Amino acid sequence: MTVIGIDLAGKPCNPTGLCAKQGDKKIFKTVYLEEEIISFITEFKPIVIAIDAPIMKGEVRVRLADKLLRRYGALPPTLESMRQLTIRGSRLAESLSREYRVIEVFPTATAKILKVYRSNYRETASLLGVKVRNKHELDAYLCCLTAEYYLRGEVEKIGDEEGGWIFIPKRN
Repeated sequence: MTVIGIDLAGKPCNPTGLCAKQGDKKIFKTVYLEEEIISFITEFKPIVIAIDAPIMKGEVRVRLADKLLRRYGALPPTLESMRQLTIRGSRLAESLSREYRVIEVFPTATAKILKVYRSNYRETASLLGVKVRNKHELDAYLCCLTAEYYLRGEVEKIGDEEGGWIFIPKRN
């Protein structure tokens, strides 16, 4: 069973990290355009896609989930850079959800809960035993890990029905 993690950039001119994970097999890619993201997803036909980007319907706003995850470093979607990411992420998630199960995740929270978070992404990657080219690919891998926790039912749903849910691994 394959899961895909996406560390989405707010603008297509910035790098988006992708990871496809099936058991111990991991494939990483850095892309820019939506077409490249869709092509990667189509190649692997995942059971679930975990996206690191705010996903919401309607007006960009601060949701309960955003407030609750501030302790892990979540930024409010109303900041200009986050607003662009929210619009892009919501549009991509809506498109993908026609064919795939899509969940919103927050890889920084995942890394902190798993006790592997380091400010230097290379150190975090080393602790996880993965070789990545950049922080975006590492975050995409953390999205995949969260997707696997999700499939095993080992996640917490942060948020509410109105604003949507962000999934993180269960805390001990």
